[in-house]
Amino acid sequence: MNTVGFNTLYHALKCPYCGSAVDSGIGFRAGALKQASYRMGDKLSWEGGNCRPEEKPAGGNFKTIGYYNCDNLNCTSWHDCFPEVQEAIITFTDDVIVEVQSIQHPAREQGFDILPP
Repeated sequence: MNTVGFNTLYHALKCPYCGSAVDSGIGFRAGALKQASYRMGDKLSWEGGNCRPEEKPAGGNFKTIGYYNCDNLNCTSWHDCFPEVQEAIITFTDDVIVEVQSIQHPAREQGFDILPP
């Protein structure tokens, strides 16, 4: 499976560490990976040869993990010159982005996991 590339979801999130607004977007790897920009309510595109997962989930219903950074340089998530990456769960229903939730748990490798609905 080719997992090169990603898409970005722009949605109002607050940093779970400092409460600042995050405007930089949430990177995720689902649908056609073509550097596309999405907003809440947009339909995910599957047009293109580089899709993740390779086969669209039944009914277009699934969740995926996305990653973002806080935009506030004074946030405790900033360490030296690189921010700690934060995670969000993006929910798709009929291929439409219907929900985004910031999640917190111990740091792990960025896997851009695809989850069941």
